[in-house]
Amino acid sequence: MLQAERLRQLRLKNNHTYASLSKALDINMRQIVRYEAGESDPSSDVVTRMADTFNVSADYLLGRTDDPTPPSHSADLTPHEQAILAAIRRDDPLAAIRLIVQTEDKPDSNLQF
Repeated sequence: MLQAERLRQLRLKNNHTYASLSKALDINMRQIVRYEAGESDPSSDVVTRMADTFNVSADYLLGRTDDPTPPSHSADLTPHEQAILAAIRRDDPLAAIRLIVQTEDKPDSNLQF
């Protein structure tokens, strides 16, 4: 179920009127009013468009998480970043730290601390 208040907060935070958001989502303006009032739930397609429009995760819009950050895709990560993430996921923080330190020691590192 869509979290109506989150939708309203995101709409206002992003300076959208009902009209501008309805245009961005390609849906009827009245439908957004219904979503924000909790009278109706959007289809999965509309939730996806909302997530893309507001740059948040669909899980955030649905109340499954309080973290609005959309998930990153492995294609967005360098091989070195993927190795760090893999170490964290296999619960090996020491290996992740070693990989991070190796990155910091490289003269061409793009990391900024």
